[in-house]
Amino acid sequence: MARKTARERSSASATSYMDINQLELAFINRVLDNPREKREIPDFVEIGRSKRILQIQKRNLQSTLRGMDRERAKGRLESELRSVLSSKKRLPISCFLFR
Repeated sequence: MARKTARERSSASATSYMDINQLELAFINRVLDNPREKREIPDFVEIGRSKRILQIQKRNLQSTLRGMDRERAKGRLESELRSVLSSKKRLPISCFLFR
């Protein structure tokens, strides 16, 4: 069996594990950490404008992700979001499918 090169391994893992809830949580974390910084938020991500609403959304999303046994750690989601925004990884189509 032939060994995969580094390029083949990186292209095989080029799809992110994030779903829409994790994506929204990552954007909420960014906005709450730097409220004065103007960030571009995609149209399909629906987050509130006020700090209070963002904190409520964050708590609800964390609870939902905990129930689904999905990743919800702030650092890991931020790292994954940076990979997606820098085009190192792409979002899976399942991210946009609602169940």
